Parts: sequence; C-alpha cells; structure tokens
Amino acid sequence: MTTTSPGARAERSPEAPTSTRSIGVAIVGSGGDGVVLLGNLMLKLAARSGLYGVQVLSYGPQIRGGESAAVLRLSEAPVQYEGDEVDVLLCFRASDLRRFEGGIRLGRDSRVLLDVTDTAPLPEWLGTETPEVFRFPFARIENGLEVPGDPRNMLGFGLLCRMLGFEAESARTALREKFEHRHEALAKNLAAFDRGYGADPAPAGLVPLHGTGRDLAIETGNEAIARAAIEAGVGFFAGYPITPSSEIMETLLEELPPAQGKVIQAEDEIAALGMVLGASFGGVPAMTATSGPGLSLMTEMLGLSSMAELPAVIVDCQRAGPATGMPSRTEQGDLFHAVFAGHGDFPRIVLGAFDVVHARAVTHRAFHLAETYQMPVLVLSDAYIAQRSEIHDPTPTPPARVQRLRWEPGGSPARFDVTDAHGVGAFRVPGTPEGTYLAAGIEHTLDGRPTADGTVHHQMNTKRFAKLDAVARATQDAFVALGRDDATHGVLAWGSTMGVLREWIALHPDFRAFLPEILEPFPIESFEKWRLGLEDLAVLELSFQGQLYRALAGVTDLTGARSATRSGGIPLTRRDLDRLLLKEKP
Repeated sequence: MTTTSPGARAERSPEAPTSTRSIGVAIVGSGGDGVVLLGNLMLKLAARSGLYGVQVLSYGPQIRGGESAAVLRLSEAPVQYEGDEVDVLLCFRASDLRRFEGGIRLGRDSRVLLDVTDTAPLPEWLGTETPEVFRFPFARIENGLEVPGDPRNMLGFGLLCRMLGFEAESARTALREKFEHRHEALAKNLAAFDRGYGADPAPAGLVPLHGTGRDLAIETGNEAIARAAIEAGVGFFAGYPITPSSEIMETLLEELPPAQGKVIQAEDEIAALGMVLGASFGGVPAMTATSGPGLSLMTEMLGLSSMAELPAVIVDCQRAGPATGMPSRTEQGDLFHAVFAGHGDFPRIVLGAFDVVHARAVTHRAFHLAETYQMPVLVLSDAYIAQRSEIHDPTPTPPARVQRLRWEPGGSPARFDVTDAHGVGAFRVPGTPEGTYLAAGIEHTLDGRPTADGTVHHQMNTKRFAKLDAVARATQDAFVALGRDDATHGVLAWGSTMGVLREWIALHPDFRAFLPEILEPFPIESFEKWRLGLEDLAVLELSFQGQLYRALAGVTDLTGARSATRSGGIPLTRRDLDRLLLKEKP
C-alpha cells in the first residue's frame, strides 16, 4: 500500500519579485456590453505573447442584466492576485461604477477611458483626484437617444490593444478564431476593432510588457479541477448546478465521456453524493462538486462514505454564506463544516487549494488519498479560485494514478479487516468471486454484519480513525512556506489568500508565512517546527469567526497568537494585510 501522496512536499515558494512589471486593467459595463468577452480576448492575447496574468470577474446575483466587471493583471512573471490598483480603467458608462465601490481603485498614474457623454466627475472612492481621462464615442447618439452602433467591447478592444502595445494583426487573428463560423459578426467586430485601434487622437500608451516568447496556458480553477480529476482517473461524476462550482460539471460533461467516464446531473445534492458512493461501491473512482448550501445537504452521505469506507472526492467551491448567502462572492467560511459537520464520530480528509495551478495538484492528491485510504476527501476551493482565469506555464505530466487495494480470492474473509497498519482493508468490487459481504451504513463487525455491541463500535471507530494517523504521517510536508527562515513575525493562512500574501511577504522581510495544503489532519508537527523563533503569530482568514484559528486551538497551544480576519465576500488586498498584520502586531 502506498503511504505517500503525489505532489507531497514541504515547499518554500519562490518569493514574489518586487521588481516584476505588471499592468492592471479594469473593464466595467452593463449586461450586453460584452465585458467578459473583452477580458477573455485580452487574456488570450497576453498568453500568446508569453505574458502571465489573472482575470477576476465581478457580477451581481441577478440572472440577467446588471453591471459586470473584468479586472485583469498582466505580468512578466506568474501572479495569483489582481493587485490593489489598476493602471487602466475602461468604463462604458460611469454610472456602472457604483456597483463596484471598494473593488476597483485607481493609482496615482492611472488612466481612464470614458464615453464622451460621461461628463460627471468620477467617484472619490476610486482613489485618485486627477486621473488622466481619455474620452471616446462608445455610444452612438441620435436625437438625444442611444441607438445601436459599433460593439462597445470591440471598440474598447482596439483602444486597449493600442495602449498596451499588442500588435493589431495578433488581435485580429484572435477575433477570427472566436467568430470563425459567424461571418457577419466577424466583419462587424473587425471593423469596430480597427476603429478603436486607429483612433486619432489615441489614448497615451503604456510601456509594453515583455513576455516569454512562447504560448502559455489559460485555465479557470474549475476547469483545472475537472481536468485533473480526469488525469487522476475519475470514472463517474454526479452533481447539481450551483454557483460557483457549476463549471466543474460543465467541463466534465464535455471532456469526461471521451475518456470513457460518465456524468450525471442529479435531482439534488443528496442524490449526487449518493450516486457517487454507488459508483465507488462498484470500484469506480468518483467525485462530485458543490458549494456551501449543497455541501450542507450532503452531510449525511458524507458519514456514509466514512462508515462504509467508500472512497469519494467532494469539491466545495466556497461562497459567502450562510443560507443562500452571496452566490457570486467568495469567502473561507466552510472550514468548520468540512472538518466537523456530521453526526457521530467519523474521519474525513480536508484539503485546500491555493490558486488555479495548485487546484490541479490538490485534486490529484485528493484522489490519491481517497483511493488509498478508502474514505471521503473534501477539497475546499472558493469563488475567487473557481471562476478566475490564470495564465500559467504548460501543465506538467500528471502523477501516476493510484489503484485501490483490491481483495483477491484467498485473502482475508473480513471486508473490514485491518490488513495493514493503516486501518485499510482490501476493497471488494461486487461480483468478485467469493467476495460477497454485507455493506451498509449501520455499525458493523469486521465482516460487515450489523451490530449494536458497544465494544465492537469502539474498536471500529479506532480502526477508522487509524487512517487519519497514517494520512498525517504521509502528509506532514503538504504545506508551503513563504519568507525568510529567520523572520520573527509569523502568519498562518490557507487557501486563496496565498496570492496576495506571497506578494505582501516579499515586501515585509520580517514576516514569514505557513500555508497548509491539508487542513484535516493538520500537519501539526511541521507547523510546530516552522513556528520556532517567532515573536508573534497571526492567523489570517477571509471569514468572520476566524475558523482556522478556532479549529487549530483545539490541537495546539495558540497562546500569544491572534486571529486576523475580515469577511465581506471580497478577496483580501495588500491594504487589508497592512491593517490586519501590522496595526495590531504586539
């Protein structure tokens, strides 16, 4: 039986170089303006130029219409954070900005592109008093009314490409690929692009970024998880659509069947996990994906997975809660639920994703652990990772697939016998000759027979929880360390806060950070070694209660440590870290 998981490492992450050049762009509009398409085209051009980058979308909870924004950061080196300020703001209507107060800020030298009809002053919260403003006729006005004209997003595409130094023909190629089967739309969009690119006067250009000279990959967190699951050998997926996880199922609907896998949209989340456990009982690696409300419905089935020792991978793309909460907003509020939810005592493994690239690695690890230890594994992503796009280096060769320990005729007659030191018995696929056993969610003996014997119940609890001891030994190096070893101020964080924290730590050499990839069982021995020599410790989280701080206080001494938290559904910024980590430092 394998006792290490793929990608296991104690990693000192490369420091974010403070001199890396990047450009931030925000695009704001209303439904129908094509903001997302424009952002995607800019990201595609950047990737083809060998530039790294990230794009974060912002929109309201409405089904149709409403304002939307795309915030991009293009960089000469990998980035996982869109930055505190943008260098260019393209806004088709100044009134659309109101919805994004607090989410978009201008810097001292930022430039703004507005329609010629927007003469009202910019809101003060944008953060600069006298930005450089370029006005362009995005709207077509006749007799005082707006009438259909050139597509705004294509006009903006031309202006932005000119400002950022992208070649016009490269942009036209991207448009031809996008609209290759829609000839009329292509002609109209090319004409609008040319009008924007050739504007006279034109907005002042920025110093161009220099890319690697090779094509890079673009992926969202949800796409990364879906594709990694296929690489890891998933054979069955069942789920129910819920923001912000739906794209995992949508990607698998397209890409899993060609890999001989099955995808089912269930009637609800309870049924989805039930189907997953049924497939797993049949010997097929299986998974589901959801968000907080769906995970709540899955809780009883989660216990069944642990009791019946059925491998399962459950991805939770966290959103702000409770109840329906804010579906399009991010938060780290599901940690308590993932680690503790459920009736009775049962073990589970909980992992956390740092960014889009890491979402691939953590999904591989999830399947490895689920299949090796025959238990449920939860992967905590969030809306910030799930639906943002990142430009990254080409995906490396995936690790080898793990195979479940299988029973063979002549082996132990007891399905739940402890055949090694890890509490894991050989798995029996239905139909295996001589391999019939009783399988149920009720407490059972080693051979699966129902029992109400208290002594047996305690023995079986001991057996099941022995798996966590084995997982803990195998994953002590599943963390990332940031900063200098001799820094005296510590930060413990997890999940998507890594992107901004990595850049913040590079600017504050007296701080170092510990970010666990595995949250249950927590790599406590590695953490205790890492914290030696610290004068103080802050536990940084995007949640109201400080859930990691509270959970960790139950397994180690946090005397002298403090919880540094903010909720609100908006990712942490460098300004937040200044306030949370510097203001209250002992």
